[in-house]
Amino acid sequence: MSRWFRVFVLLGTVLSLIWLWPSKNLQVVFCNVGQGDAILFSYRHYQVLVDGGANNSVLECLNNNIPFWDRQLEMVILTHPDKDHYQGLLAVAERYRLLYFVWGGISRQSHDFQKLLAQISNRGAQLVRVEQNDEMAVDKIKIKFYWPNPDWLLQQLSDNQQKTNNLDISKGDGIYQREPVLGVIDENTTLSLNDFSLVFNVSFDNFDVLMMGDADSRIQPEMMNFTNFPDVEIFKVAHHGSKYAFTDQFLASFKSFLAIISVGPNPWGHPSQDLLNQLDRFGLTVLRTDQEGDIKLISDGRIWWRE
Repeated sequence: MSRWFRVFVLLGTVLSLIWLWPSKNLQVVFCNVGQGDAILFSYRHYQVLVDGGANNSVLECLNNNIPFWDRQLEMVILTHPDKDHYQGLLAVAERYRLLYFVWGGISRQSHDFQKLLAQISNRGAQLVRVEQNDEMAVDKIKIKFYWPNPDWLLQQLSDNQQKTNNLDISKGDGIYQREPVLGVIDENTTLSLNDFSLVFNVSFDNFDVLMMGDADSRIQPEMMNFTNFPDVEIFKVAHHGSKYAFTDQFLASFKSFLAIISVGPNPWGHPSQDLLNQLDRFGLTVLRTDQEGDIKLISDGRIWWRE
């Protein structure tokens, strides 16, 4: 065996160990999935995926940021059942084992969405319906939910019973015993699925990321009646940078440094220049997936940086 061959073998072994050795830092990747959301939180061998985009692009992001031998996602959180948030999860559920599927319990009369729920259930994932003030954790990744408020939620569904199916407002003791499906929204309803988006904070020691889903200015005044939002380092811009993403009052209610816009080619002009001007007025740095590609951030729980 030549000396150079031994050197190459040793180098390969070292690089493999570096790849396999779990990081003690949190990694957050805002995946470039076009006009849609998919955000991956990783710590050691644990992963939390928020939404899956409108196509299979999320798989490339996962392949690039999860070791090839790891085919398990500890948690998938679906903010709401719009296609640009759930469609890619069909491919994810085929490729990965999902332990927990966390959602707001609002379903829709869509073949693909019903297929997703069936696929997740058939593969043994536990469906967990959450609401305001629920808290969950995946090791050191802590998650606190701020929206929807349960009283508001049930009132909305009760006021629109003719537009919903399978309404079941019964609840058990604790979030794991709740009826998984709270209501099925008819495709022709005037109810906005964006209003039902899960809004939550993901924290890693002193590092916080506020996830907005598509909960935009239409629902933010109602949200502020029920909760106070924490100061965070980063937040995901609501509704892909729509003109109506935020009210000034909402942005003034907490402090942040960086706003991330998950966006791709679209006919609606997202992100709106009005929205970009608004974020600038609040002194926020903005990064966009349509310009940056995947946006990867790292934190040790005290400080954070872009990789």
